[in-house]
Amino acid sequence: MKKLLFGIALTLSVLSSNAQSKPSVAVLDFDTRGYNEVERYQIIQKLSLEMINMSGYEVMDNYDIEYISERDGKDFTGCFSRICLKEYGEQLEVDFILTGSMNLLGEKVSTTVRLFDVTEGKFVKSTNRNYVDVPKNDLLMAELALKDMLGVEVDPELVRRVTVANDYDNILNNPFDRTLVAEGPRMGFGFVTGNNAKILAKPLNEGGFNQQIPLSSQFGYQFEKAYITTGNWQALAEIVPMISGLESNRFIPNLTILNGLRSNNSGWEFAFGPTIDVSRTLDGQLDSRGEISFSTALVFSVGKTVKSGEMNFPINAFLIPPKDGSSYRFGLSMGWNAAKKKRLFD
Repeated sequence: MKKLLFGIALTLSVLSSNAQSKPSVAVLDFDTRGYNEVERYQIIQKLSLEMINMSGYEVMDNYDIEYISERDGKDFTGCFSRICLKEYGEQLEVDFILTGSMNLLGEKVSTTVRLFDVTEGKFVKSTNRNYVDVPKNDLLMAELALKDMLGVEVDPELVRRVTVANDYDNILNNPFDRTLVAEGPRMGFGFVTGNNAKILAKPLNEGGFNQQIPLSSQFGYQFEKAYITTGNWQALAEIVPMISGLESNRFIPNLTILNGLRSNNSGWEFAFGPTIDVSRTLDGQLDSRGEISFSTALVFSVGKTVKSGEMNFPINAFLIPPKDGSSYRFGLSMGWNAAKKKRLFD
């Protein structure tokens, strides 16, 4: 029994000793006068929470700082000089004070985080990093700069998204225009198989089109509207009017309406919906001797938007299942637009 009590007492003593050995730190203020787009108080809260999560410091509670400020009639904000930090640190009885600043320099946000040693009266740790000027990214900038100063490992993807300007426009690096936009001109080729391919190759007097290669060029424009945007995904309605068949002296208007999903992060997307063609038919099948009529089908599309600098290059493949069981239609299309392009219907 005595050994058990002695072991408990020893454990509590070690835990108490470890708790007392933690250096104390206070986060009093953060200078944002050079960057008015941020909330100073939120940065102070963010830095305090990050210091608590690192568990290497005893972080002074903000309520304690507020109480001492009201009790002693002192405003602890606006203190950034060594003389001021030493005076306030001694009054608060802490070992360190964490401070820093954000300044807009051109298109970059210069973020500085510094750790002031109250006893020595000097800054013992400091770091400065330049980040892309993106609204609502200030908390992430402050967090990354703090972890860099303390040597804490961070996710390289997070660093890249606040340091590389030409990244996908997603919720992390552009919350005001975070969707990847692929609206713009489209051009490509469509292929036909099965019975319709045979009809295309027939001469005109047999109802064909003298088209030995069942391939049609396509030119059009994709309009799109994001009706849901959340996280890295957006749900889209797309309207694609096109003209095809020009290379074979034909004029075939087409309208496709798609509903799909697109990843703002990777650029991949999937969509499906109805497509409406205008063509000549006779007895329910393609025939150059027939009357002009409308035909409908279901199209499935998959694609990826490739980004290069300030340009987007959407590339899509599509498949239209046949009604007769043999005449598959498939093809490829591509387009381009500027990375900062706005949608017509947004």
